[in-house]
Amino acid sequence: MNRIFAAGGLGLSAALFLGANSFPDRAAAAARYIFFLAGMLAVLSLILLLQNTPSPDSHVRWVRSPKNFTLAVVSLAAYGILTSYLGFFPASALFMAALSWMLGFRRPFFIILGTGLILGFVWLVFVHFLGVPVPMGIWGE
Repeated sequence: MNRIFAAGGLGLSAALFLGANSFPDRAAAAARYIFFLAGMLAVLSLILLLQNTPSPDSHVRWVRSPKNFTLAVVSLAAYGILTSYLGFFPASALFMAALSWMLGFRRPFFIILGTGLILGFVWLVFVHFLGVPVPMGIWGE
């Protein structure tokens, strides 16, 4: 199992590296950060791949709640599709609120507060300070 995760990590680091090459010049600092993350992920994945330890218990249940896992995977797919139409922030707000509700959180105030805080933090760090462009969807360019 470790080798599968290591291969996945190496693939993800390659995708991050290739994706950061397409960042605009004004987001050079963000691209360097992504290169750093991709490099660290590649190094850690290589360590995991080359480890000579037996896999942990094979009887470990990876999915404890198949219903919640399925809801999360379907929601992620819908989020990926909706992001290009609605834009990053509206799609993220909808995704976070809907997934929270589907997973059993029933306090709307905290769902809205958590969604707002996380999206505010993402906007502040990535859009405002690092200049990372986000999909604008129908509100677009």
